[in-house]
Amino acid sequence: MAKPLDQIRPARRQTLSDQVYDTLSEMLLSGALRPRDRLSLRDLAKRLEVSMMPVREAVSRLAASGALDVSPKRAVMVPLMTTAEFGDLTMVRMVNEGHAARLAAARASKTERVGVMALAERFDEVLDRAYGSAAAVAANKDLHFALYRAAGSPALLDVITMLWLKAGPIINFDIGVAASVRDEAEISRSRSHHSRAHHRMLCEALEARDGNAAAHAISEDIRVASDLIRAHGAMENDDNCRRIMP
Repeated sequence: MAKPLDQIRPARRQTLSDQVYDTLSEMLLSGALRPRDRLSLRDLAKRLEVSMMPVREAVSRLAASGALDVSPKRAVMVPLMTTAEFGDLTMVRMVNEGHAARLAAARASKTERVGVMALAERFDEVLDRAYGSAAAVAANKDLHFALYRAAGSPALLDVITMLWLKAGPIINFDIGVAASVRDEAEISRSRSHHSRAHHRMLCEALEARDGNAAAHAISEDIRVASDLIRAHGAMENDDNCRRIMP
């Protein structure tokens, strides 16, 4: 009779397709890509020093989840999103990410709590010196995912990651777009950015192990950002659907 361990097969190393998928995913999560950005599969293959096959496989996986759009002519683009779709995405993010924050308040170790607080400080520093940059979007992502990992739920982290593959490029319109004003006004705007207050509320909630307060801080961070993005980043399209646009 076969023993349970007899069914185990040797662990497989990460494939080239997985590596390309991880690279593209990180670009989406951290806001390095924005809606309407177009990707050349050939250029990606060249830059990553791989053949076209793993690039196509990775792009197909991301397209299946709605994170990328592949046209019949095989052109690849970060998709636009209607305001209705964005509103739905926001609602689902608030529920799932708020719950992750609630779990983190109860489960996070001292090291994890200190790590989140350090990343909140780093986010503030990036806003001060590079407001309206991809670096600011990436710093925000690093803080949020440190919190979500601290929730101790791999399944929930997977769900949140899939949501952020769609949301990451659009978060650019809140954090990654510089104000069309002089430096002094831009600095003033960065220092009053809503995420600073919500991140501060989050850190206080984690320190107090107050799950409801942590969930509220993250949900409000997402909600306010969504409201600002929809107010300032939407334009009419030819099909009469309002879409989130650069």
